[in-house]
Amino acid sequence: MTSNWNSYLSEILHQIRTPDFAADTHARLVTDAYIVPSPDKQDLHFALPVVIKTGIFDEISLPLSGSVGGVQAAIEYCKQKAQSSHDLGALYGVDTGNQSRYLVNLEPCTIISSPSSIATCLWHPDDQNYFKDQTIHLILQGAVPYREHSLSRVPEIVDQFVSYAQAISDTVNSTPPGKIKHTWEVVIDQKTLLDKLPGLGLVSFIGDGTRPAREYTRYRCWERVAGPKRGVHIPFVCPPELDPVEVYLPGSNKMITGLGIRRGELFAITGSNAQGKSSLLQAIYCGQDIHAPGDGREYLVTLPGGVSVDSTNIELKGVDLTPFFGSLPPGMDGTPSCASGHGSGSASMAFRIKEAIKKRSPYIIIDEDRSAQNLLHPCYMSVDSQVYSLASLINKDRNWLGDSSLIIAGSGMELLIAGADRIIRLCNHAPVAVSREEWRTGLKRYYQELIEMV
Repeated sequence: MTSNWNSYLSEILHQIRTPDFAADTHARLVTDAYIVPSPDKQDLHFALPVVIKTGIFDEISLPLSGSVGGVQAAIEYCKQKAQSSHDLGALYGVDTGNQSRYLVNLEPCTIISSPSSIATCLWHPDDQNYFKDQTIHLILQGAVPYREHSLSRVPEIVDQFVSYAQAISDTVNSTPPGKIKHTWEVVIDQKTLLDKLPGLGLVSFIGDGTRPAREYTRYRCWERVAGPKRGVHIPFVCPPELDPVEVYLPGSNKMITGLGIRRGELFAITGSNAQGKSSLLQAIYCGQDIHAPGDGREYLVTLPGGVSVDSTNIELKGVDLTPFFGSLPPGMDGTPSCASGHGSGSASMAFRIKEAIKKRSPYIIIDEDRSAQNLLHPCYMSVDSQVYSLASLINKDRNWLGDSSLIIAGSGMELLIAGADRIIRLCNHAPVAVSREEWRTGLKRYYQELIEMV
């Protein structure tokens, strides 16, 4: 077997020990703990699992289930201080000359926890970074200048790791108590909101003041982990006509009001271009994650288990496309109730919707921008091909959706919106309630204008 730094890993971990912290010698070697050269052999990239003794949580008289918020505050404080402290610089390879390779370790993360285990490339609380029995367990990533592996150089590596871990330990234990308490409270509040949703008959709650728009970065290029938009950012406030829900938050000891999306309802978000429809829809889906203070979505919570369906083509194997398809298009095999072949956008989306209803998903999200239009509302060319739109199916049998909520966003699927139980229109990025009667009256007038054009 070829020798490398990982050959000495167990010995290195056992030597990293002070009264303040110790390396986790029970960690999985070469998985949770490793020392590997960069491809160009300029750096040594490492992962160092440490267990830090701490009393910073002792004064927090909140449920222990919110301690993940304290870990979040400590991790973000370490990232912040590392940018001005050479002792913490190994976090982003300050001595390597290749800091750009390791800036991901400094990237702020406003996801505290997620049922989908997302943001694994970012340093944030998870099953390896947590609080237990007066200790904080952390996986310290970082990089140091390259050196050839050698038993004689083990003390040198140990000293460097001990110095780095000591700096992390000192920083963790100097995290401002106010930051810890506030983040802990926000976690408790979000968990409370999530727990209350079923009893309130809701699948989602959008707290007043929510800021759904996102700003993407090199390392946070997906809406689930993207940060809050800087600059002008219009907060969401529930229109009074939509019966705002009021909930008590035990963490921060305050009442909050907001929009509750009900179980089994068809809820529509509409408005003209670039008004924030997709951003709000994405924020609703992201409500299954626990967010940190300042994220903008910390008081928007959504039950896990819902689906966001789109028209991305997939290979279908014996799937049920009824009642959307009365006959199969050319190129597909089987029958509408057992279809196989490469699904078109409409067939793929029909399958996803049907599966979500079959599995009784608490909600189904549809964004017009990512959908097959001829599946959402009736089209002149779909009559002869026996493709039945979602709007037609719901109009014919409202109970077809079961108790799954349908949350849609768009401006062109007018007939589907006409069947909605409640409608909001985003105007200058702010929500305005639109009654079903008002929508249908305006829609009839608009269709009359189209008839005159024909």
